[in-house]
Amino acid sequence: MASSNPVKVSVLGMGLSATVFHIPFIQSLPHLFSLHSILERSATAEHSEARKRYGNDINVVTTFEQVINDPEVDCVVISTPNATHYPFAKAVLQAGKSVIIEKPLVPTSTEADELIALASSHSPPLIIATYQNRRYDSDFLTVKKLVDQGVFGDIVEFETRFDRWRPALKGGGTWKEQTQPAQGIVYDLGSHLIDQVLTLFGTPDRIYSHIYNARKLGPADFDDAFFAEYYYDSGARGSQLPLVVTIRASPLSALASQLRYAIKGTKGSFLKHGLDVQEDQLRLNPPLSTSDRAFGVEPESIHGVLTTVDSSNHLKEERIVAEKGNYMGWYEGVGAALQARDPSKLYVTPQQARETIRMVELMYESSRSGKVIHVKTS
Repeated sequence: MASSNPVKVSVLGMGLSATVFHIPFIQSLPHLFSLHSILERSATAEHSEARKRYGNDINVVTTFEQVINDPEVDCVVISTPNATHYPFAKAVLQAGKSVIIEKPLVPTSTEADELIALASSHSPPLIIATYQNRRYDSDFLTVKKLVDQGVFGDIVEFETRFDRWRPALKGGGTWKEQTQPAQGIVYDLGSHLIDQVLTLFGTPDRIYSHIYNARKLGPADFDDAFFAEYYYDSGARGSQLPLVVTIRASPLSALASQLRYAIKGTKGSFLKHGLDVQEDQLRLNPPLSTSDRAFGVEPESIHGVLTTVDSSNHLKEERIVAEKGNYMGWYEGVGAALQARDPSKLYVTPQQARETIRMVELMYESSRSGKVIHVKTS
């Protein structure tokens, strides 16, 4: 039933995802959410990282069963290793609770289909919200605004990348560097880039991809770099010209300011360096408050450069002030959907998150075969 009461949320885990990307926004929106509990398996009566960080009044539980069997819990945040997303989400939905899942949604599109059907079998339907927060990055909001305004004319090349200088593994036994389902750079950073491309242009006609271990570190099948091209023969955003989208990520990019976007069209182009600031602001000690006026504001030094062509075929360059990053907006939309039990209020629908996973699967198929894959309508 629809309700205007705050949604009671239980968060699984106390890792980076939970403490940086979820709990701060849950606590910042008390009219939409109430932090009911945190699952911390290692907590004891004497010691708890959750209580240390959020106060002794926080309800700390130590088993998943305590979460799904608690009738007070309305929604569960799954901020656990990728391989656990499907079994945890399935159990949560079977318990009659909605779910917020850190990206990627699940390892396979088949698993996504099952969860979507399970959520829809309830009346009213349960909510599946996938944390594709980088739709709310300042740079992507800026790019989307420019694309929607038609300043590029027909876009013929669109490059989006997420490079870093990280020549060594993080170490410490992190699950992100182990061989498990849905591991590696494509599921990690790649799922953000893919989601952004699908948001702008929809499903491509064909895909080519090369996924590999660039540093030759860790397990042999641990991919830390990828290159992909999405081919749109015509009709992307009404254009009659072919569009090639390049998506890539590398840990071996020793640049002070990484290239983020390169866009070329019949009326102009756009170059953008640097990354959205929200994650860094949330990871400060203490973190910058989400209500601070500086939160999500990109520094002028990394504003993108737009080049346009006038009627005399002259080129004009201008710095474009970036839109304000707004991860809060993702949580506001999810809160509204949860209170209304209405999936149509979601900005990132489970069907869209499922399509991202399907593109990941096709990219791996292309990389294994060395062939261009023709994309069938799902």
